[in-house]
This record gives sequence, structure tokens and C-alpha cells, in this order.
Amino acid sequence: MTTEVKKLDNPEVVLRVERVCKSFGNLQVLKDVDLIVRKGEVVCLIGPSGSGKSTILRCINALEEIDSGKVQFRELTVGAKGTNLNDLRRRMGMVFQSFELFPHRSALDNVAIGPRRVLKLSKAVARERAIGLLRKVGLEDKADSWPANLSGGQQQRVAIARALAMEPEMMLFDEPTSALDPETVGEVLSVMKQLADEGMTMVIVTHEMNFARSVADRVVVFDKGRIIEEGPGRELFTAPKTERTIEFLRHIGWHGQPGEDNTRNKGVSDG
Repeated sequence: MTTEVKKLDNPEVVLRVERVCKSFGNLQVLKDVDLIVRKGEVVCLIGPSGSGKSTILRCINALEEIDSGKVQFRELTVGAKGTNLNDLRRRMGMVFQSFELFPHRSALDNVAIGPRRVLKLSKAVARERAIGLLRKVGLEDKADSWPANLSGGQQQRVAIARALAMEPEMMLFDEPTSALDPETVGEVLSVMKQLADEGMTMVIVTHEMNFARSVADRVVVFDKGRIIEEGPGRELFTAPKTERTIEFLRHIGWHGQPGEDNTRNKGVSDG
């Protein structure tokens, strides 16, 4: 990927995470996490397995309750009494690593069901929107296919279309390529890059390092429940500032040394 990261001139904050802590039993997985995401920004979260990347994403979308701190999405305080979770999740689309498609519904129906049930669109309007989004992700010809008859990459593209069908203000991706065959990773990353180019606000947990380096406006490194470093992708991957980030990048096979560019590495799983 050679696309230059876009310049962000919009200071409008869409998401604000303040001193968020989260534990599972005696294990504290998030420790005073602060994160701001602005409109149109693409933020990639990287770090070793168990460092808290996916957990913070699930806290942002209210799939996990935080122990302390605050998550603010626009005017909505996530987890607060009176906050409408359906409204929150409609405006904040999420794509999981395991697709989560309805197996008994066609690709078209998977995309159309949200607009029909939640947005109360007519069957015809929801179908038209679904077809347009399947076309956008390159799957119009698979509209009548069952998920079981689609490749992993095709299922994930349907999942992206399904999230977009709700016309969200922001998209969350939780390691969207980790369950895919290497041959199908590129087709999903291509769709995500297109969304970035169109100005979609996105927070992405990923192990695709070249994607993070090339597409993200900002890369955030997690380790042991904390953010240890963040910065523009090209800067962070060529000149990481902390020893732990350098160690992590070497461990996953990122061959460039600090100060060197690396365009060969195609992304190695961080677990």
C-alpha cells in the first residue's frame, strides 16, 4: 500500500475515553486508558496478545462494562443510566473477527435486516440499500448466497456491508482479518482502505502492520493494559520511541530497525 495518510484538519471529537479501567476477576486488563478519536480519523490499535486492545473496543461499544473512568461518544455517555444502547450501536458499527452473520439468511438478508427492523425501512428500500452496499464491497453477485457458501473474506465483507447499512458515524473493527485465509485478507483490507479514503471514522484492532502503517492517521500501542506509545503510522513504525514498542515490533517479525523504512512486511499476527 502506498497511499499517503490524509491530513486531518477537523478537530471535532467523536469519541473520548478517559481513565478507563477494567478487570476480569483479579486480572486488570485496562489501566487508566485515555484515547481521543476525531471525525474522519483512522486509529489502529496494536500490541501483544492480552494487552487490552479488544477489551477497550468492547468497552467503547458497551459490550463490556467499565469499572471506572468514562467513555463518551458524541453526546452519549456509554454505560450511563438512560443511554440508549440500540441508538449507540446503530451509530457505532462493529465488525468482529468471527463475522457473526446469520447462517439461515442470505447475504442480502443479512445486510437488509438491520435497516428493516431497527430503522423501520420498507422491504424495498432496505433491499435497495443492501444491494448497493454489497456492490460497494464487491459482492453484488453473491446477494442470494448463504454464508456457508461464501469464503471467509466474502463473509467478512458482508459483515462490513451489514454494519454500514445502519449508516454509522463510526466503525469499530476487532481484528477483522485474523480468522481469514491469507489469500482473502487483501480483499477485506481493500474495502477498509476505501472506507478510510471516504472519510469514515474508524478504530481498528489489527495485526496487519503494513495496513496500520500505511492507512492509519494514528497508531496506538497497547501493553499490559496501558497505552505506551502513539503517533502517525509511518513515524511509529520507522522510529518507535519506547523500548517496549521496539521489542514488540521485532518479536512479531517487523524487520525494519528504528529509523529504517520497511515496506516488505505484510503483517504478522500479534495474537
